[in-house]
Amino acid sequence: MKHVFYLIFIAVFITSCSSVYKVEDVNNEFNIVEFRNSYTLRSDKTDSIFDVFKDDELKQLVILGLKQNSDIFIYDSRIKIAESQIKLATSKQMPNVNGNVSYSYNGDSIINTNLMASWELDIFGKYALDKKSYIENYNIAKKNLDFFKISLISDISLAYFNLKYLQSNIILTKERIKNYYEIVRIMDIMYKNGFIAFSDFLENKVFLQQEEQSLNTLQNDYEAKKNELRVLINDSKYEFNSNEYHFYTPKFHINLDSSAEVILNRPDIQAQISNLNSAIYRLNSSKADLYPSISLSASLGKAFLSPAEFAYQILSSLTLPLFSRFEIYENIKINEYTKLEAYYTLQKALNTALSEIENAIYSLESNKNTLQTSIDMLNQNEETLYLLKKSNELGLVDSVEYLQALNSNLLMLKNNNTSYFNTISATIYLYRSIGGNMNDLKDFI
Repeated sequence: MKHVFYLIFIAVFITSCSSVYKVEDVNNEFNIVEFRNSYTLRSDKTDSIFDVFKDDELKQLVILGLKQNSDIFIYDSRIKIAESQIKLATSKQMPNVNGNVSYSYNGDSIINTNLMASWELDIFGKYALDKKSYIENYNIAKKNLDFFKISLISDISLAYFNLKYLQSNIILTKERIKNYYEIVRIMDIMYKNGFIAFSDFLENKVFLQQEEQSLNTLQNDYEAKKNELRVLINDSKYEFNSNEYHFYTPKFHINLDSSAEVILNRPDIQAQISNLNSAIYRLNSSKADLYPSISLSASLGKAFLSPAEFAYQILSSLTLPLFSRFEIYENIKINEYTKLEAYYTLQKALNTALSEIENAIYSLESNKNTLQTSIDMLNQNEETLYLLKKSNELGLVDSVEYLQALNSNLLMLKNNNTSYFNTISATIYLYRSIGGNMNDLKDFI
């Protein structure tokens, strides 16, 4: 009869417990839709960031960041904490053994020794559920570290190309300033000789002033971006390559066959799934408090230098909470709401991930089209500029007109750099939004 009593309790407990989510369960539960935006560079595998951007300095910066960034050590400490919490949870499933030795003197010297052991049988799996919850927390810590590393690679790459973009525009702006000085010099002579109006002369002086202000802004941004990169790699003395940089169109091949697979492979999404499962385990553990617990205890004692024999005792007890159930029910309610919060947090994360990827695909395809248009226009302008240069050399076009055309071409080069940078930024954003390529972490850590 006693065994039937326990079986009924266990059956009621099992039916009251919530089930945890596997990856396929998440897809079925939230019905992740397929990508709507088309992408031209689909492939059966996703490229490494180092295949997309074959740049030695960028690779060096990423390696330094993954090894030295301060936040890496913070996330790693959280993993170590989670490991210790699992060990503590495991210890609660083990018997508790204590021993003591005492000495007394009352005419005779007597040494008393006692060995005591106690063990709470985890019939309803409370401690096992607690341990599983901590294992999920450990998975959360690991996945958070992985996602931070992918984000760090993206941040370093974006800051690096922003630095090169500013560096290139500084060079072009200096060329434009040099040309404006020459234009102003020539027009000053023309104005003094009455060939042009003062307004024409003044207009070009204003252009020169604006360009010098633009150069000052670019140089300030350049220094700020260098310092930002130094923080990311945790190296305040790093010196960057100042050679002229030539941009190119990145080609990022990715596997987008299944939106569910792409999204559910993101480390941050996997962390949210583990967060939900951890909440479910805690909820089930709190429900186990409603049911009886069985404890076994035993003691063994011996008084040395005394004729007494060994003394031993074995006890068992059954405990059922009666008057403290209000606290248990409130704890269950708290864990119910915690589970609900984790559920909707996961739902929001899935929707956010889908929108991030859709936005990144659209942005990249749009910027690639804009870049191609910019390249075509620049090529046409280069041909016109070449003819204008020849005309200037033959005296058919004056120097001011040629220098103004040259500055217009330099401005087109700056705009072209902007198109390149926007395309590169969109590529990096897409890399991050799909959760990166985990091989980029395995190769260097």
